[in-house]
Order: sequence, then C-alpha cells, then structure tokens
Amino acid sequence: MMTVSVFPRRKHPRLAVQVFETIRRDIVSGTLAPNSQLSEAELSERLDVSRTPVREALIKLAEDGLVKIVSHVGTFVAPISIESVREAQFIREHVECALVSDACERMDPPALDRLRRNIARQGEAAATGDWVTFLAVDEIFHETLASVAGHPGAWRIIQQSKIHLDRVRLMSFQLPSHMGQVIAQHVMIVDSLERRDEGSARAALRLHLREILVTLERLGLEEEARGPARRRDIR
Repeated sequence: MMTVSVFPRRKHPRLAVQVFETIRRDIVSGTLAPNSQLSEAELSERLDVSRTPVREALIKLAEDGLVKIVSHVGTFVAPISIESVREAQFIREHVECALVSDACERMDPPALDRLRRNIARQGEAAATGDWVTFLAVDEIFHETLASVAGHPGAWRIIQQSKIHLDRVRLMSFQLPSHMGQVIAQHVMIVDSLERRDEGSARAALRLHLREILVTLERLGLEEEARGPARRRDIR
C-alpha cells in the first residue's frame, strides 16, 4: 500500500525570494552603497533572471526600508537610518538581556564549551583579518546564547529586527582593533555565565550591545546625520 506523508515536501524558495535575499545581502554588506541607483535591467542581467522577480524583490525591500522608490525618478538604495539603527539596538538589548538571564540559570559545561570554542574561532578570524567569517561566527555566538536560554525562536525575532543595525555592524568590523574588542566583551559575558553571576552577565552583554552606538560616532555617521538638513539618515 502506498503511503502519503501528511507533511508536504519542502519546496525551493521562489525565484523572487532568492533574488530578494541576494539584493538584501548586497545592500547590508555595502556592496550596493547607500543612495546608489538600482536598475532593474542591470540587476536582471547580473542575476541572470527576468525583470519580474527583480521588481518583486525591490518592492519588498522598499517595504523593509532598504530601498527607496521615487516615482518618475528611479529606485535607490536607502541611506542608513540612524533612527532605525537605534530602534533595532533597543529591541536587541532588551530581548538579549532577558535571554542571558535565562541562560545563566541553564548554563552547564557543554554549553560553556560551545561558547568557548566559538570565541576561539573568533580569535582565528580576527588574527587573519577575516571580518566576514568573524561576523558569521559572532552571529552563532549570540544564537547559541538564545539556544542555551531555551528560547531559540527569540533569536529569529532579533534577526528580523536588526537588518538596519547590521549595515553598521558590517562597517564596524572593518575598524582597527574592533574585532579584538568584541572578543574581549564576549569573554566577559561567558566568564559571568560560568560564575552564574546574572547581574554581571547582563551588564557585560549590555555594554557589548551598546558598542554599536559608539561605532556610529567612530564612523562619523551621527555627525553626518546631523547635517544642514537635520535628517535622521545618512545622505
């Protein structure tokens, strides 16, 4: 007798989703610079797709605030919104500080080992100046904290809210000594978790997550955003 699974087979993402993710990655990484004009024809040719999925992707990116569509003028990469970065930082800090409190209660030797090995990988990437790998491992570090806390779904929520924050994070990892500073902060967080010192763990994490606000000043983004027009974005 032939059996039919009640679970549908997982389909590959639609082409528009793949195009959307590719263009979004290029915007967040800075490959597509703020205020640069986006041509449907050029994107279609580069991605080897028709204009329809590109158009769909650009509309969705505009809804996410990463693209600006100006009627009768063109489509542009949105400038970095300082307000959006600060809002994302606020959300991330409050959710992750709650996570680290639960992680402190559930911390055990295997979890500590995972976090220590992750920090070691960060050190290897920093030693070679590989900020792309460093950022990926950094993401795993924070995802691990959420997993140890027993709330892996919370990390997915954080990821959805921090896309504007990530545009600045990617710039920050290219600053001199920044990776070393991040590693030192991660060590402080894990040391506090090992001692089951919830107060210190939260304080260390809060200091770490507020580093992005210092980065805004180091990169000159805050000053640029306070320009003559007093706009809350990067022109």
